[in-house]
Amino acid sequence: MSSIIKLLERMGQESGLTESAIEFETAITESNLNEQLKQTMLNRDIVALEKALDICPDVVCILFPADEEEKEKEQEGDTKPSEDKTEIAATI
Repeated sequence: MSSIIKLLERMGQESGLTESAIEFETAITESNLNEQLKQTMLNRDIVALEKALDICPDVVCILFPADEEEKEKEQEGDTKPSEDKTEIAATI
């Protein structure tokens, strides 16, 4: 696994590897990858690469808006401190 990571890191650092087909093929064929991974990389088959590396490429984050009840409680909570201040001022 570390061989493929090193190769991908090298490809990210050296833009010539992704721009030139000859340099790309040379870097892959000279790497310590097994033949299946080499062929996958040469074919630029992303789906097969994801399966071979057993990775999950999709990360999803979902945010839900707050419920109306929570907003109403917060608004009610905002009015209570001012009432408390009034009571405190009245007792002084």
